[in-house]
Amino acid sequence: MTIYRSGCWCLLSLTLVTLFLVARPVSATVRMPTHVVCVGDSITEGFASSNPATKSYPAQLQGLFGSQVMVKNTGHSGTTMLSDGFGDSPYEDTYEYQAATSFVKGAGANAVVDVIIMFGANDSKPQNWTPSGKPKNDQQFLKDYRAMVAHFNALTPKPLVFLALPTSTGNNPCCSINGTVIHDEEVPLIKQLAAEQSLPIIDLNTPTAGHPEYFGDGVHPTDAGYLIVAMLVHAGLLQDFTPGVVDAGADGSGSTADSSPDRGGSASDGSAADAAGGGTGGSAGTGGSSSAAGSGGSGADAGAGAPGIGGGGQSGSSTAGSGQAGSGGGAPAAQRRGSASSGCSLSGSREPGWLASLVSLSGLLSLIRLRRSGRRAHRRADSRR
Repeated sequence: MTIYRSGCWCLLSLTLVTLFLVARPVSATVRMPTHVVCVGDSITEGFASSNPATKSYPAQLQGLFGSQVMVKNTGHSGTTMLSDGFGDSPYEDTYEYQAATSFVKGAGANAVVDVIIMFGANDSKPQNWTPSGKPKNDQQFLKDYRAMVAHFNALTPKPLVFLALPTSTGNNPCCSINGTVIHDEEVPLIKQLAAEQSLPIIDLNTPTAGHPEYFGDGVHPTDAGYLIVAMLVHAGLLQDFTPGVVDAGADGSGSTADSSPDRGGSASDGSAADAAGGGTGGSAGTGGSSSAAGSGGSGADAGAGAPGIGGGGQSGSSTAGSGQAGSGGGAPAAQRRGSASSGCSLSGSREPGWLASLVSLSGLLSLIRLRRSGRRAHRRADSRR
């Protein structure tokens, strides 16, 4: 057991060090929120953490932002994006959904509000995704997702809605959660919605794939796993929203974006890449977004790249195709805006170097504390023998 803990420590430390090394200087167009509300199921609520009040990803996100940003956790365990008649426990029927709505409306006229939506785990259960004797609920999932986005977009002050690709699963996932459905069916639908409405994506699926040590029961993160999620969300919220940007990060990833003044582009692995290909933090992706300006937006070659530390990327080249976006959720460059955060890197974020350093240092110190706490508990147990 000691060896396994040490292995996890090394892997998580390597991931956090990578986050530090690829951080880049801040752009003048970083959009700093004043209010952030986290909408989702048990993975948002912080189920299976040692203390959801302090170790859930929203709680740790609050620590990363500090007191200048108010972070609200409105996660509800067991809930689905699928609505009444389709999901066995629709989030739209919960008190937390109303609390999230009230939080946005009460933020104040001058507030800069972000809404993070993450669902899919409970939707992937067989009784929800492929109910016996009924059609598959994939298109209903997309319909209900559109409705939730529309709900938040209609509020005043109008928030910026981020679509979080749900976390992957570890070994032997609990609770009938199907990681293959999440990755192969739900993630493409969420990317499709992001492309339709020029919504920013925060990819939590690619960086957590292939890392069973992040999950205690194969679905819910450990305290350290929740910290990884919080750091990825923190980076995703600080994307560069420069109008018309097609950004190729240090890892070869990039994204196209909308020129409208209040929307952001995708921040996910699989976005358009330049010829540099993939690198640290994931591959160039199997479905690069269109990145060439001009009529129809000709697709750009994603290039060949090896999977990075994020572990979820795939090697190989991919072309988005002329006149349409690839599966990465892109659109013609003259019509979209944003940047990418691919794999487990911060290369698509635009945080100040000192802030990125503090974020990484915070993560490392937290893990050191966790490791020391475990050693103390082990020594106490030995002394009692």
